[in-house]
Amino acid sequence: MITAIINARSASERLFKKHLYKIGNKTILEHIIDKLKTVKKIEKIYFATGSKEKNIEYVKFLKSKYKKKINFFYYDKENDVTGRIFHLTKKIKTKYTLTISGDCPLIDTRYINRIYKKLSENSEYDFIYPKILLIHEGIKLFKTSSWNLINYYSREKIFRENPGFIVKEKPDKFKILEYKPLKYEIKKKKIRYSVDTISDLEFLNFINLELQKKKLSFEIQNVLKIKKLPILNSHVLQRNPYDKKRLINLITIYNSSIGYGHYNRILALKRELQESYFCKINTFLLNKNKSLKKIIDNINKKKQLAIIDLPVNVLEIFIKKISYHEKIIIIDKILNNKKFTYIIPNLSNKRFKKANIFSGLDKLILNRSINFQNTKYINNNKNIKKLLMIGASYSIDNEILDFMKKNKKDLKILIGPLVKKNKIRELKKQNYNLIVNQQNIFEIIKRSQKIYSRFGVSVFETIALKKKPFVFSKYNKKDKKIIFELEKKNLINIYNKKYNKNLKSINIDKCYKNIKSIIEKKLW
Repeated sequence: MITAIINARSASERLFKKHLYKIGNKTILEHIIDKLKTVKKIEKIYFATGSKEKNIEYVKFLKSKYKKKINFFYYDKENDVTGRIFHLTKKIKTKYTLTISGDCPLIDTRYINRIYKKLSENSEYDFIYPKILLIHEGIKLFKTSSWNLINYYSREKIFRENPGFIVKEKPDKFKILEYKPLKYEIKKKKIRYSVDTISDLEFLNFINLELQKKKLSFEIQNVLKIKKLPILNSHVLQRNPYDKKRLINLITIYNSSIGYGHYNRILALKRELQESYFCKINTFLLNKNKSLKKIIDNINKKKQLAIIDLPVNVLEIFIKKISYHEKIIIIDKILNNKKFTYIIPNLSNKRFKKANIFSGLDKLILNRSINFQNTKYINNNKNIKKLLMIGASYSIDNEILDFMKKNKKDLKILIGPLVKKNKIRELKKQNYNLIVNQQNIFEIIKRSQKIYSRFGVSVFETIALKKKPFVFSKYNKKDKKIIFELEKKNLINIYNKKYNKNLKSINIDKCYKNIKSIIEKKLW
């Protein structure tokens, strides 16, 4: 018989409490446990985690869902996963131990049955292992007694954090049985089926939606039946245990007068960097880190990479406090300093043609969740006739106000998180249909027939969502010039001008390829 051990803890670096995220109507943990419960040879399932205190949310959730059907094991040394399993195996009386990574929901139970049968028929071996890469992720079968050897040889940090990795690195210390896979099990493409990032989660949710359409269960063998599979997580770094961790500082700001544009752009970039590199990211909000001592020390003394996205008036004040060096990247603004690198996520300009300045619509910094919405929704999935986006704070002129009054009947207004409550109450009294503080903004845009917007990052997001927004044009000279240029390129409609339905879009993958090539020169 087999004891199954699910390894999971809440403090995941790239996606905190990732195991409680849902794919369809089930959490990742539920997908795993429900599959394991169908394997007849598994007599016990253990949830092995770090300290109970730090992972109490997981414990409460599983106890409420499965009551006494799941066993729990706690090990206070959070990063010593090998030690966690080793100490648990001392309690286990079953001959074989199946370790399951808690972020791999697509478990093939047939594969588990096959490797068990093979290893039990060859009981002199410690471990069964395929020499080539398989579609199965996060599944390993050991003879329980072999964990004494695994623990003994796993002396370095890398082997404590990656349980069983020592078997692959020092095969001469173990008796390894080779597993000869079936044809369907051999991985033909570099596809990640585990969840370590938001992009991974979106990819698996897309798979789940496709399988639901075909009335197929969420199983790896069914995934292989999907012919056209957009790999939404192809950019995600499959971490190598030997990778060197990089450090990046991100500096930005938001408030009711500035809005969320700079902040959201930095969050989108942060996600991309976390998914693409093995790195630690410090995010500093100038409105919340008043002393600024830590960030200034990081930039000045250690000369760490700093990416700064601030409005020009704040940037000019901040930049005076730091020493100039070549590991500073400025977003969307150009200063009179040749040491800095500048990324202008906007239209290209002749005056930007300098070695340290990179500009153009192929340098836009946008949220990758747009790609998920583009695959999730088709054009006929619309239920909002007219959508007005006014930004994070309530900032409108007479042109927008006039539009609101004329289109009240069919109009929904997307209200941002910085709009004051008294203004929301006032709009409700005037019988405006409001969408307040929604998290699924991209989904709302995708479901809208016509989108009207103030100029800002949301305009570029709308274009990337394969929608052609109507943009209000009464702004300062700089923004107005950009608006008219975007119209010439057939990317937007200008409000109160001729309506053109032709669609052009923005390739987010191409944008990030360009942006990361700039950043990489500073990382290494």
